[in-house]
Amino acid sequence: MKYAAVALALIGCGAAIPAVPSKGGPAWRELTSDHFTLWTDGSRDAAVELVQRMEDLRQAVVGVGFRGAGAQGRVLVIALRDSDEVGAYMPNDFAIAVASPSNSYIHQPLILLNVDTGGDFEIAAHELTHTISQVVIPKQPRWFAEGLASYFETIEIHRSEGKIDLGRAPMYRGEPVIQHHLISLASLFACTELACADAGFYATAWALFTYLTNQRGAELARYEQGLIASPGNHAQAWADAFGNVPLETLEQEMRAWLSHGSHQVLHFNVTLKTWPVAERALGDADVYTARGLLRYQFQGREDAAKVEIDAALALDKTHPLARFLEYRLAKDKIDPEIAKATAEAHPDDWRAWLLVADTAQSSDDAVAATRKSCELIAKNPAIAIEWQACATLAQPAQ
Repeated sequence: MKYAAVALALIGCGAAIPAVPSKGGPAWRELTSDHFTLWTDGSRDAAVELVQRMEDLRQAVVGVGFRGAGAQGRVLVIALRDSDEVGAYMPNDFAIAVASPSNSYIHQPLILLNVDTGGDFEIAAHELTHTISQVVIPKQPRWFAEGLASYFETIEIHRSEGKIDLGRAPMYRGEPVIQHHLISLASLFACTELACADAGFYATAWALFTYLTNQRGAELARYEQGLIASPGNHAQAWADAFGNVPLETLEQEMRAWLSHGSHQVLHFNVTLKTWPVAERALGDADVYTARGLLRYQFQGREDAAKVEIDAALALDKTHPLARFLEYRLAKDKIDPEIAKATAEAHPDDWRAWLLVADTAQSSDDAVAATRKSCELIAKNPAIAIEWQACATLAQPAQ
């Protein structure tokens, strides 16, 4: 992803991290909307505004980009109070860090950013689009993922007017990026790793997605449906949607349209929902857990993460996320009685039941805990954990 950082080594930046609340640090709160859980030590007003903007963007991506396809699921967002604190967990030249469900240690989309995104919301929109779209299509071709995210990163949402403007060309140093070093479509499709995703790749991914949106919308919709129906079978989805159109022909059409066609900035009249937000205070154990997660996920600093997690568990021995991170850090080792106590204290947390399932002393207890965990996982499609036990339980009895 263009702006994402997934495993970053960072040393000597503890000064930017404030004390926990009980020791004079800022208050932390959790804000929960239908699709986002936000933890923050920033201002409440900025946090509420950020949640609303993320929900607005999600409504646009799902409604416009996927024609209303189902996209439930919850994303965890940690929004820190300022860029200095964000920079303590990633280099300052990154405005946002994202872990996709398949790369997240908590098997759930995770985002780190400044609670006051300000003029950086365009960057946040790019990464949020990735996160939102991955709930609809978990396995995306790289070109499609980046083309879609680049298309939506310059979205303009006019909440008071009930309007969304979409399709403006991405900007680079004040100039639209349209035919900036376009590469061939064959090269675009062949690029499946981050190493080959250069400026030409991003420009071409945006150009192709925008061209298809404007000129071949029906085929693009069929392609998306194919990606949903057959996860990972990208070539078949393309063949089913676009038939035998050679890439060379499609490329010629795209380049001609970019030069001479009627590129449209689409205008949508929408009713943007005001999302209800539940709020609760977070304690020291939650804060230590959040810091341990950030150390582990975005820096790969297991020793530093363990210090934070141990501090959280010293305050709350059945904290479900802290116990799950301890379990990951300990390479899947945990005391069965501790796992059971955690599930008893938090019966609605799938991770607690997974711990019980993996440590249960009897097969009956393991099956019961597995079933409970799988039921809870099914309620949040944003969770990406390929646990064969869930697939086995879902099979009808012979």
